Amino acid sequence: MIRKLALLMIFVFGLAMTTLVAQQPSSQQNAPARDQAQQPTQPPPRVDVEPSPADRKLEQAIQGELQKDPHMTYSRVRVHVTDQEVVLVGVVLTATAKDQAEQIATQQAGGRKVTNKIRVNPQVHHGPGL
Repeated sequence: MIRKLALLMIFVFGLAMTTLVAQQPSSQQNAPARDQAQQPTQPPPRVDVEPSPADRKLEQAIQGELQKDPHMTYSRVRVHVTDQEVVLVGVVLTATAKDQAEQIATQQAGGRKVTNKIRVNPQVHHGPGL
């Protein structure tokens, strides 16, 4: 009798473990779906459109003026132009260089908004042999 009871308990325990293991991956797979359902819907990311020739020309003009400026030595600044905005991104050595880059872009922007996302990092590597 005790033997049958022990076998029955082992069988029930094994069945419970099998059921628990079988349900575990299913609940993990559904967890991201529940998280996604709770997040507010966001519009899809904007696909960047190829800049117009005029925007590209302005980018090159601003980039050229930045390269001529002595404050911009050892700086890594990129310029992105849209029909409404000029965005400066990158790294410069000094706050003066950051301000100068914004001033140059503003002079060239033709009324567009200038957004300065340049970071100041005096530890920027100057490159080999410089």
